[in-house]
Amino acid sequence: MQTFIVIGTYQFIGFYVTQHFLNQGEEVIGIDWADKEGSPHIMEEKELEIGRSANYIYFPINKLKLLDISRQDTVFISCYDLYIGKMDKTDFLLSEIGSFIEKCKRNGLSEAPNIVLLMPIEEEGVFQSILSAIEVVDSAKIIYLPTVYGPWQSEGMSFEAGINQQGPSVIEAAIATEYTGDALFVTDFVNALEGVLASSERSIQLSSNIADHWNVCAKCVFDEEIASSLSSSTPKINKASIVEVQCNTDPQEGVASQRKHNKRLSLLKKWRKA
Repeated sequence: MQTFIVIGTYQFIGFYVTQHFLNQGEEVIGIDWADKEGSPHIMEEKELEIGRSANYIYFPINKLKLLDISRQDTVFISCYDLYIGKMDKTDFLLSEIGSFIEKCKRNGLSEAPNIVLLMPIEEEGVFQSILSAIEVVDSAKIIYLPTVYGPWQSEGMSFEAGINQQGPSVIEAAIATEYTGDALFVTDFVNALEGVLASSERSIQLSSNIADHWNVCAKCVFDEEIASSLSSSTPKINKASIVEVQCNTDPQEGVASQRKHNKRLSLLKKWRKA
């Protein structure tokens, strides 16, 4: 039986990928580096959503290389979450992931599992060691993602900062490091995932079918001063074969969903402190 291994299961993209396959009745092994003490209310909420499934098992990142993976399994490595999380232990995480990939290759390339890198469009350099490690793995695939938004988006992203009413300097700093050429609502990405996995292309870049998707969201999130300072049209970066995602969630609806989610989390946090 096929098992899905998700590295970054309690992050943003990784959480939705985990949830997607569990909802389909698949077996999922979640791997993560989350700091439960730093944000206990967030971890508790995510564990309530996925941790109760009989098909779910969790291991911390330092146990990753102990896993025995077969060729029919699929491993998702959320480089996107590593990048947007701006972790202070990135080198350690990359080392653990790299050791795991090398272990998978030692059984012979023909026995290697399916490896899927979920990669941010705007940055590859920091992940060069992982990209190099999978070069000889025929069953590997790279999926480049634009800015992804929705409930559970990382605090380091500009939409999350804007919704949480952070100061202009915080929002502008987040925008400066973010890909503003395109965006996808997180469930639209996940719903397109299996079709993308079935493609014969090794490297794929997902693109929204909504014109100027990021800018449309930005106008829903930021105040007039910040919104007016944004470029009306940002050049798109093309990293691979483009696959257009048919978006079922319009930007206004997606931003509203993220706002509602954040309000609920804020109330839960206050309730726990009371």
